[in-house]
Amino acid sequence: MDITLESAKDKVMSTEQEILGLLPQDKVLSRFAHDTSPLMPCSGEQRKWTGDAEAELAPGVDRDVILDEVLESMSAKDGWTVDDGKTAGGKRRIDLLHSDGTHLLVSFRDSPETLRVSGYSACFDFPEYQYGEEY
Repeated sequence: MDITLESAKDKVMSTEQEILGLLPQDKVLSRFAHDTSPLMPCSGEQRKWTGDAEAELAPGVDRDVILDEVLESMSAKDGWTVDDGKTAGGKRRIDLLHSDGTHLLVSFRDSPETLRVSGYSACFDFPEYQYGEEY
């Protein structure tokens, strides 16, 4: 299957929303996702789309239980490699890599309590790229 800007963007955004959907909804105070962003270079005229989504949560959620659920859910999906690791600051982070090159990171931020999903799509041909534009 050929990857396009639209399919790459859809995969990142739908996976972000799927992960946020695992949260206990009674603990979610707000949600936000970027639906446009600059493109990152790959090779030649290829680019990848970057995205992120966040959910602010009520204080006191069990971060490990939530990250364990993300780990379990994504490990069961075809094409995904899941790594339970740490950020540079030593906090737990789930690293999700799809066989097509889509790459997402799932971790918590403090103040306010926020689950963040960020990453980028697989590479796709995009010769019409304009520097500085968001897609």
